[in-house]
Formats: sequence, C-alpha cells, structure tokens
Amino acid sequence: MDLNFFQSLIYGLIAGLTDILPVSAQAHRLILLKIFGGDSESAVLRLMIHLATLGALYYCCRGQILRIMRQQRLSRIPKRRRKRPVDMRSIMDYRLLKTMLLPVLIGFVLYFKTSAIAASLMWTSVFLFVNGVLLFVPRLLPSGNKDSRSMSRLDGFSMGLGGAASALPGISSVGAAVSVAVVRGADRVYAVNMALLMHMAVTVGLIIFDLIAVFTGAAGTISFGILMGYLFAAIFAFGGVFLGIRIVRSIAVHMGFDMFAYYCWGAAFFAFILYLSV
Repeated sequence: MDLNFFQSLIYGLIAGLTDILPVSAQAHRLILLKIFGGDSESAVLRLMIHLATLGALYYCCRGQILRIMRQQRLSRIPKRRRKRPVDMRSIMDYRLLKTMLLPVLIGFVLYFKTSAIAASLMWTSVFLFVNGVLLFVPRLLPSGNKDSRSMSRLDGFSMGLGGAASALPGISSVGAAVSVAVVRGADRVYAVNMALLMHMAVTVGLIIFDLIAVFTGAAGTISFGILMGYLFAAIFAFGGVFLGIRIVRSIAVHMGFDMFAYYCWGAAFFAFILYLSV
C-alpha cells in the first residue's frame, strides 16, 4: 500500500516511537495499515524507517559503542605497552553482547517462519497480550543490580531470546529483553542500555531483509511525491526513536515497564475488535 504524505508522517512517527517503547512496532504498524485501509507496507518505506531507526539508535548509544570499541582495541595491545589500564567492564559488556546476539541470529529464522502470521490482526492481538504479561512479570519479583560483571552467559542468552521473540507480531524486542534481564536480576538501567545495543543488531538484520525485498522487485513503482512522503516518514521515525530512547531511559531510572503492560492489553483488545470488523 502506498501511503499519502500525511499518513506517511503519522506512520513514521508511530513506527519509530513504538520501535523503542516496549509495545511492539510491528503490531502498531499493522494496526495503522488496517486503519489506513491497507494490508502491507511498501518495502521502500520499511527500509527507510529502519535506516532512520538505526541512525537514531547509533546517535543515542554512540558513547557506549565507542567506549567498547576503544577498550577492545586497547585490550589487543600487549600489557607492557599500554599507556592506561583496560576498562574491564566495557570488555565484559562486549562479551555479554556477543552472547545476546546468538539467539537473535536464530530469531531471524523465526522471522521467516512467522511471516504468514505477521499480517494477522488476530495473532497480533494474541502476542500483544503475551507482551503485556512479559512486561508485568518483573513487577512481581524483587529488583536486582547485576551488570556485566556479575551476569552469566545464560543471562545474556536469555536476554537474546527476548530479543529474538520480537519476530512474533506483538512482541517488543527491547521490552522482552529488558523484562527477561530484570527477572534474571539485572539492573534496569543497565538492561535498557544493553537491549538498545542488541536492538541495533536486530535493525541491521531487518535492513538486510528490506534491501533484498527492494532489489528483488518488491518495491514496485513509486512516484516522486510518495517517495518524498517516505523520506519525511523516515525523519519522523528518527525523531520517534530519539524520543522513545529518552522515555525508556527515564522510566528505567524511576520505575518499571509494567505500566506498558496495561497499554499492551488494551491494544490487544483493540486489535482483536479491529480483526472482527475487517
């Protein structure tokens, strides 16, 4: 479906914001398409929004990324030649991130397997409800303070499984990963920062799929006006991701994500009503 200019702006903003907030961008994009009267989004629009998402994620996480990269380079220098000590926490962050990415790679296989239900409002409502449960569970458990210095490979793998579950329509990559981490005893702020890094890898994978779709002809014919609408949608998506990151980091400091559980349950009910009406 080719969205008009106004629809593209709304679509881009909501897609970017919900890609970070723990409420599932995939579900919200599908619901918006149904409201706009369509069934599927343009491969070009999807690509541009994912590129904007990746750019915003890098901009907001660049300090942590550059610190990890610098410490990785420093760790390769023989100890007697180093001018300063290695920050072992950054090294352990990198090792934990690698453990997290293994199940994410497996999740891309699940992404293909679930493509048939990705456009189903019924399944979207089911997994939105499940996402709400995932967000609510940490509220029932005591908070923890673990970071990479005390988190095991199993903890990292479990977080990665949360990210991989986002292949299911209605499951949030960031939300599921953070919820799993908190259940495993991780500090919420630390879990959010690591989940954002993991989500960058998820977004890179989605961009690769988008490029394949575009180059294999799935893009179709797009007018200049529609393309400009997609460009502005990407700009709004960048802003949405930036705002979403500010929100989740603030919430991680002051409270948990359980408030979004109620939102997800409401969205699940709305998606199911929409399913019955179309």
